[in-house]
Amino acid sequence: MTALLAARGLGHSYPGPGARRPVLAGIELALGEGECVALIGRSGSGKSTLARLLLGLEPAEAGEVLFRGTPLSRLDRAGWRAFRAAIQMVLQDPLSAVNPRHAVGRIVAEPLRHLTGLSVPARQARVEEVLATVGLDPAVALRLPGQLSGGQVQRVGLARALATRPALVVLDEAVSNLDAPRQVEILDQLAALRRRHGTAFLLVTHDVRLARRFADRIVVLGDGRIVDASPCRPVLSLTHPAARELLDAVLPAEPAEAR
Repeated sequence: MTALLAARGLGHSYPGPGARRPVLAGIELALGEGECVALIGRSGSGKSTLARLLLGLEPAEAGEVLFRGTPLSRLDRAGWRAFRAAIQMVLQDPLSAVNPRHAVGRIVAEPLRHLTGLSVPARQARVEEVLATVGLDPAVALRLPGQLSGGQVQRVGLARALATRPALVVLDEAVSNLDAPRQVEILDQLAALRRRHGTAFLLVTHDVRLARRFADRIVVLGDGRIVDASPCRPVLSLTHPAARELLDAVLPAEPAEAR
């Protein structure tokens, strides 16, 4: 079966003092329709770079990214439009991802204006629908981002990502700035959305607890390479030191467990 989004031999580097600094090497990863995958790794492991390459935000130096079997490098204008509508991303810092001078309704409607042929009334109806989906009163469509809390602005970013009914949403540390109850609440809402519409998710995080709660399987990135992977259920089985480091950093739910 053709993967929804796949990386084949993906490699990348950035300029460094005297020579380029390798960030990713030999990445092989496939995301299926409706699948939920967590990509975990410590800071600096290359998670966000991989997410950017998968979304075509910058070209890889080696290998290729394929959208439903077609390399991104071979997509024509219509193909890129379909790709942008199907693959959406939510970033860690919500305020940096929105125009503070635009009302929430305009922000959420932006991908609808550029990537769909919906009429103005249909766009307005869709904006209200996705705001309600992420737990926001549709009345916030008239407000500016600065009039909302950080958690509300993060939900606006989620609503914008969901507006085109994408096949895949990449969550790049998208809930890390929220407190634990809010993190769980949003991920549970997204899990319900997945059950209803078959939306796939790639959760990029360093938080193993969130990954295990939300994902079908976990992929571990260490020093720019995939070093481990495991289904989350029935038992998560990760053995690489990079994975164990993240697992050991998770505090027990009860003090008794530590003993």
